[in-house]
Amino acid sequence: MNFNMNFNMNLKYILIGLLGMNGAAVMPQAIQQEVVEPTENALIIPMNSQNVTTLFDPQNSVSFDEERGVVGTSNNLTLDLGNIDFGNKKYDCIWVEMSYQNPVSEDTKFEFYLDDDLVAPKTSFSVPLNIAPIDYHTDRKPQSGLYFKNEQCPYEAITVFDLRNNDNTSKLIVEAAQGVINQKRGEVYLIIEDHHIRQFEDAYGIGKCNLLRDEQYNSYVKDGKTYNYSGLASFMKRYKNNFSKMVLWTKDKKWTWCMALMICAQEGAIPVTEDIMHFFQDELGVNLPVEDIRDKWSNEMEAYEWVITEFVDKGKCHPTLSFSVGLREDSESNPWRLYDYAVATKGLIFYLEAKEGSEGFNMIQKLCAHMKYPIGSSVMGYGAGDDGDGLNKATNPYNVGFMVSDFYSNGSFWCSYPRKAFQQRKGQAIEAKPGKIYVSLVWSDGDNIQFDANHLYNMFSAPGRGDVPVGVTMAASLQELNPFLLEYFYKNLTPNDELMAGPSGFQFIYGDSFATAAADPDGKYDEWLAMNNEWLATAGFHTGCLWNTSHEERYREYMRTCGLQGVYDGNNVSYRYEKGKNGEGVVSISQGAHCWKEGDVYNYLTGFKPSTQKPVFCNVYLIAANYGGLDGYERLKRELTRLEMYLPNTYEFLLPMDLCATFNKYLEEHGGKYE
Repeated sequence: MNFNMNFNMNLKYILIGLLGMNGAAVMPQAIQQEVVEPTENALIIPMNSQNVTTLFDPQNSVSFDEERGVVGTSNNLTLDLGNIDFGNKKYDCIWVEMSYQNPVSEDTKFEFYLDDDLVAPKTSFSVPLNIAPIDYHTDRKPQSGLYFKNEQCPYEAITVFDLRNNDNTSKLIVEAAQGVINQKRGEVYLIIEDHHIRQFEDAYGIGKCNLLRDEQYNSYVKDGKTYNYSGLASFMKRYKNNFSKMVLWTKDKKWTWCMALMICAQEGAIPVTEDIMHFFQDELGVNLPVEDIRDKWSNEMEAYEWVITEFVDKGKCHPTLSFSVGLREDSESNPWRLYDYAVATKGLIFYLEAKEGSEGFNMIQKLCAHMKYPIGSSVMGYGAGDDGDGLNKATNPYNVGFMVSDFYSNGSFWCSYPRKAFQQRKGQAIEAKPGKIYVSLVWSDGDNIQFDANHLYNMFSAPGRGDVPVGVTMAASLQELNPFLLEYFYKNLTPNDELMAGPSGFQFIYGDSFATAAADPDGKYDEWLAMNNEWLATAGFHTGCLWNTSHEERYREYMRTCGLQGVYDGNNVSYRYEKGKNGEGVVSISQGAHCWKEGDVYNYLTGFKPSTQKPVFCNVYLIAANYGGLDGYERLKRELTRLEMYLPNTYEFLLPMDLCATFNKYLEEHGGKYE
């Protein structure tokens, strides 16, 4: 294979011709030889219309001229036919003679030949290492003490309620009530989406999900409105004697929902709207006392001052957990799911705008200050307002990390599973060569536990998974919070999968602002770093992502203490190299472009040019919510195949841990320099 200094591929010749109805070839004048018929290496494309359109790279660089035939240019890597307008002429087919041919599609069957050597583009993107898999089980003790745990319930005592077709308000009510029932043991499980059945059967066996719903209330009519209360009715008939009272709240004052949840958590009650209260009383014969909180406080801030006095300052709230889980603007059509775990934990619950300087922001900080949260504490759910991630700005100074989890279902059930630690193989280095581009690929959003339990869970059964090396970000906290789910991913790993930490390790934090409200901010950050090391180690992770840490010393201290092989920097710093506390090198490279749709990977990676002086290392950050889904892996395979057609055998795709090991080896061989 011949390369010139700027890595253009030298083509010996390019001959383009057209076959007319009589079989005569029309040749471009630039070619000084006449080709009467196609050679054995020619590409022949049948003509079904006046136009010929290629599948890839349509740059409209080729056109038809009645005197000269087909004329155009090549980028020295691919010959682009574009959209060819043949005017009034009609042809049976077009034939293309070229020295470098490669399959472009199933229809055209391009085969590209380089100058001297036949270079077949890769059709397999598996990790280029022959490493025996290891058992994901380990004797290491899992981390503990940060998340609520209850007792695991025997299968025979578990009740499963089907809420899939229930109206959304009734789902909120049952989810909150589930948390009350599950405070002592994981007894109630809810089916809100179809995959919740599959998850239950993954744990207990096919056919073990016995759904309860009262069909009598499939179409309950009240005041001219029709409701589906089938799951709600079934649940309340089973558990109506388990509640101390009903707490009446109103959607007109959405913050009363948060107040109702905290009262129910503390007093074993069930939250109700007026409609559902009457349904319980009139249809189900529920005679529980009612506490009406609709006008208990004059405004939202007064309500939270009451929470501080009645719950926070009296030490009634969970010491490490808080929840941002109110009613978002779309709660009627797309309600959240985390309410059961919030109620089960008796954690502080709020839903306040986290915009800096706002009344809500100040109240969040006041709540955190009164709670005196220790390092490792978490706020779960999602932030209110336009910048949900901005919740970090309010809570981080008070030692509280963020764990996105708004649509996380059945948390009060899965937390009953025993804590568990895991392991996976360490990354292995390959020889890094000049002229090669070494690429890792990472799925986003695994730090979000609702994403792990929903979207990523479904993606793990998608076609094509295991065909392409990809790192999957994951929450290390699952070893205590939901060991079943983390084990599901480990149990189903292929050699082309890696589990890694999302930002910023075992919690999502902004490193620059974390623990800055503490008396000893540097010491407190060191405490978080030590905890991060331990949680990542027993989760089995060797790489991770880091965001919003631009403070130089905090960043380097993270690298020196994390115990990882590599860190993917969300601020897109080119590279860093540090020695970890175990004496091994730790590398940091840019997280890379955020790829949202098909074509983004190709466009981003073709921007990297091979070098004759050194290997090139890069990462691609795949936005799982958009780029992923059930066709995400197949989409990715198409992009990598397209890249192979562009520069065959130039890109080497590695798992993140293997890329970091390879980069680390290269840096150590070159004195820590990458120049």
